[in-house]
Amino acid sequence: MLYYYREKEITEILKTHERKANQLLKQVQSNRILEVFKKQWVSVGCGEITTSVNSNVMTFDSTAINNEIDDWINELDKCVEVEENIKNNLKATEDPYNLHQTKYNNITNDVITLKGIYRSLKADIKIVKEDFKNAVRIHHAPMREALTDLSILYNSVNHVEGDFSDFKNVSVYIHGIEDTRKGFKNSALKAANKGEIVVIIKRDSKKSKENKEYYIVEINEKGEKELKKVSFKELKDTKVYREKKERLHIIYEPKVMNEHRQSTSDDLAEELNKMGLMNGKAKIDMFGHSYGGRRSLQFAMDYPEKVRSITTVGTPYDKNDLAKVANNARSVADTFAKRNTTDTSNYLDFNKDNRKNIDGKDYSNAYTDLDCEAMTEDINHLKSANPEVYQKLKDINITAVAGNVEEEYVNAHPSDTRTSPKYKKNSDEVVSVKSQHGDILGELIDKKLEIDVKGNGITRPAHIYETEDDEFVDLIKKVNKKEAE
Repeated sequence: MLYYYREKEITEILKTHERKANQLLKQVQSNRILEVFKKQWVSVGCGEITTSVNSNVMTFDSTAINNEIDDWINELDKCVEVEENIKNNLKATEDPYNLHQTKYNNITNDVITLKGIYRSLKADIKIVKEDFKNAVRIHHAPMREALTDLSILYNSVNHVEGDFSDFKNVSVYIHGIEDTRKGFKNSALKAANKGEIVVIIKRDSKKSKENKEYYIVEINEKGEKELKKVSFKELKDTKVYREKKERLHIIYEPKVMNEHRQSTSDDLAEELNKMGLMNGKAKIDMFGHSYGGRRSLQFAMDYPEKVRSITTVGTPYDKNDLAKVANNARSVADTFAKRNTTDTSNYLDFNKDNRKNIDGKDYSNAYTDLDCEAMTEDINHLKSANPEVYQKLKDINITAVAGNVEEEYVNAHPSDTRTSPKYKKNSDEVVSVKSQHGDILGELIDKKLEIDVKGNGITRPAHIYETEDDEFVDLIKKVNKKEAE
């Protein structure tokens, strides 16, 4: 081992650090981390990294390594403190003072240099850690989807039932970007019949471990429909739950607000499987707003045998210009438009174009998806790779509803008293009619409808009113009735 000239106190500390570093690397067994240590240890100029690594790992815990390096930095600081105390206790007139001043300066300079090297080492480890995370996350979604499929198959083969296994007609409502369950909660209430059950699957809450709310549709004293909240125990005692003849309404709130459609599909499948709706008689009618339509179609692509119909409103099936702007000017969108463009799940798209990066961490979410990929790309891949599944998609009744804004022409002169004619703008001000109608999906779309939606320019666009629009609620009723028949 070669040790450059240093004060012996520093040399002894570095010997200890070298020994501990080799022990750590032996435990971690990562070639990437070994390379990082070897690169930085050359600058330390003390000893060498002798550990060899016999295997490559998919992940590692950086906590122990970082804690150890922090301890090394603290040891160096304490060494400086000890020497400073000795120096301060000596009088400037005494002979040892000047000698110790030199020693103190040598140690201080060495510590400053070594602490810089150790901090660089931690920074390099952080980069490797994120690389590991990104690599693992790329394989996480397919693995998770496969495990869910195995669970569904197991439940089906072994006749494992959930709490809602015997419901035949199920409506699932999925919202879009920057939205919550509230819009579809009102729509589902208006569309549901008296006595029907509404289940809300909420985003995970720190306040409660229970992620579901249960309601019964009732008529109040004013003759209006309302949701009566009940416990699951109370729900089980109701006639509608015991007989399971009526429609079950499920309002699904993605676990992450702006999560990628594939992540929503995986999460939803897992939840429905737990409820017993993926292995029984249930046929699902899906209703999606905005990006919720993409999420619904993705679920149908993954589980076409379970989906009977899809009805979307305001869904951008094509790439979306506003999402592109938000995705590429995140700070502006977040600050001024109050968006949450970096809100994301652990899902990472295989398509590298469908990713963004924050501090070394890659992510994919609704914004990256809308920016880089039209739904036709996945549909075409599916059509080539699995024509049987594509045929199942063709058998699903898919209705794409476009929202239009009706406005009046403004008369040019105030004295003109003639009634201003009305006209329809060719979009809901956020998504073009062409994109909402899913023209790029070709023969998959069975019906292309249009509804008039109230709106007020960019500040209160028609897009946000689409789920509760009376015409759309009436359509939900018609779809539910027709599909049940």
